[in-house]
Amino acid sequence: MWTLLRVRASESPMPRSKPVEPNPAAFLQQEATAPRASEATGFVSLIGAGPGCPDLITIRGLRALQRAQVILFDALLDPAYQEFFPAQAQTLAVGKRCGQASVGQADIHQLMIEHARAGRRVVRLKGGDPLVFGRGGEEAEALEAADVPFEVIPGVSALLAGAAGAGFPLTHRAVSRRITILEGHHLPDSAAAWRDLAASSGTLAVYMGTRTLQSLAQGLLEHGAAPDLPVALVEQAQCPGQTSTFSTLAHAAAGALHPVTAGPGILFIGESLNHRFHPTSEVPHEPAAPVSGSHREARARGGRRERRAS
Repeated sequence: MWTLLRVRASESPMPRSKPVEPNPAAFLQQEATAPRASEATGFVSLIGAGPGCPDLITIRGLRALQRAQVILFDALLDPAYQEFFPAQAQTLAVGKRCGQASVGQADIHQLMIEHARAGRRVVRLKGGDPLVFGRGGEEAEALEAADVPFEVIPGVSALLAGAAGAGFPLTHRAVSRRITILEGHHLPDSAAAWRDLAASSGTLAVYMGTRTLQSLAQGLLEHGAAPDLPVALVEQAQCPGQTSTFSTLAHAAAGALHPVTAGPGILFIGESLNHRFHPTSEVPHEPAAPVSGSHREARARGGRRERRAS
């Protein structure tokens, strides 16, 4: 038998503590507990910078960045990130863009290792989160194999930033209880894999899928997905000029959905996209083209462009 025990506030066995006032500035000054580079071996921080907008980097990431002596940064980062770089730090652009010449991954590993072994504090500043299609795992393995001390500081991924910026949940009670993440350069190669994706009742998120989105939509339709399943292509998530294009799987399969910027972009598919909301942004964003919907909705979206593919 269960007994209901009621405890009055005055009889509470746990003493109340005073509320702690948040002090973000104090975190930036915590130098004493941070890992230090020694004279013999330096230290590498693999930092997720977030989806591209500088104010979405974490406090921990910013603190490590401001102590850096060498910074290896990605191509997708907004130039405004460089305002955070220490004036004396050596900076090297090592980012990759599809179809463009870039620094090889092995060369990036070597640069991190060489600078760390020279006793320098190295920051590898990566877009999004280092461990979500960011090759952070490869870089961590290379540093560990070279016996170089390192840390991984997570960042806000495009998965989260894209959904929040476009205004829909990734999960929703009784609608979406599963998130499946794909890399768009390599679509499923078996009928069983396609059927599993098509039968999923959750949200499908596709990184780097702007070039293969029509093939993806066609494959899902051919293996049983609903033609009216909502689709959204979010480009430049959380940055000025963010574009959200909404469509359906049938329209995407017919080629009606396509990117309108140079990217980066992330594709979302699933019923949770039907549960839209319009967050009010305090940060001004200039629209790249007329925004659909009412003027009130356009202001609520901070001027971010929203399109509906036809």
